[in-house]
Amino acid sequence: MKQYLIKDRLTVISWSLTALGTARTNTPETNARTMDNFQIVDFNSLDETVQNLLMEAVKIRKRAYCPYSNFSVGAAILTEEDSRMYAGCNIENSTLTPSMCAERSAVAKAVCDGYTKFKCVAIVAHQREFTAPCGVCRQTLNEFCSSDGDIEIYLSRPTMDTVLCTKLSQLLPLSFVSFKKDSVIT
Repeated sequence: MKQYLIKDRLTVISWSLTALGTARTNTPETNARTMDNFQIVDFNSLDETVQNLLMEAVKIRKRAYCPYSNFSVGAAILTEEDSRMYAGCNIENSTLTPSMCAERSAVAKAVCDGYTKFKCVAIVAHQREFTAPCGVCRQTLNEFCSSDGDIEIYLSRPTMDTVLCTKLSQLLPLSFVSFKKDSVIT
């Protein structure tokens, strides 16, 4: 993921990997997505709970099983009910489809223990810039939002020098809604 500063706004550029594992280069003109309503802060300025969440994500990232991409990711989520922490790492499979992202791994552990509302999630991966949840993980997290209908998101590198702070609603503004769960009227 590359970042460009355009007109005082951070523009996040992402690219897909080809079958051979090489990156397609995109320019701001061809594939720009702007993120509003986020803040990049110093790790030490965060409250202790968020710092612990990020440290847990760094720790669990070392357990990632990623022999195909060599891209290890750690995630830690905080439950709304009693602030219990659950961590997960990415787990790859040679057929790729059954691979699991770190965020969904952490969600699965928490749901197995009966937790279905999360206050915040910390995601740590080693890229030059910040690594945000993929689309599937964004929609999965959306299923388990806190009572206020959102989840705080903290993105960092393993060095935890700076942290991008945002909310799920900013990363997934037009989420899919369920006919039953969201009381959609036809």
